[in-house]
Amino acid sequence: MIVGLYFGSFNPIHNGHINIAKEILKKTDINNIWIILSPNSPSKSSLLDKNIRYRLMEMAFIGVEGISISNIEFNMPQPNYTYKTLKKIKKEFPGKEFKIIMGQDNYENINSWREYQYITDNYEIVVYPRDKKNNNSKFSEIFNVSSSQIRNNIRSKMSIDGLVPKNIEEEIHANKYYIK
Repeated sequence: MIVGLYFGSFNPIHNGHINIAKEILKKTDINNIWIILSPNSPSKSSLLDKNIRYRLMEMAFIGVEGISISNIEFNMPQPNYTYKTLKKIKKEFPGKEFKIIMGQDNYENINSWREYQYITDNYEIVVYPRDKKNNNSKFSEIFNVSSSQIRNNIRSKMSIDGLVPKNIEEEIHANKYYIK
């Protein structure tokens, strides 16, 4: 069994994340995906509380087979780096084969990550394209949505309809997440 590890701050989770995970399950040899919520990111500030983001992620994947949400990084010293989580996962699950899932934009900057060579030397990386001009892969769809776009729309009182699942949109509006 091959497990895909999909890391991110998911601030918030959106239809692009969801559809990428589903397409990877359909079009690769990955059998399960663990979506790993990074509670803090060395490169990001002003994240919604990790427990709220985790709950939104659970809501987004209700009834989706083959996908699990992981909070493995919640109890790790912060700031945490991907290579540390990978070492922990490898130690805790020695019999599993893991691949990393990441968007093209992150992959293009991987050499700026802490201990990136550990990652590239030890894991196959499944790269999902961000735009059509770079889509020479097995993936047919481009999901052109970003969490920052969603947060900006909310702050500007613009619609996020179609960018996130309906239940996530309702939860965000009901609790006034991302207004400030």
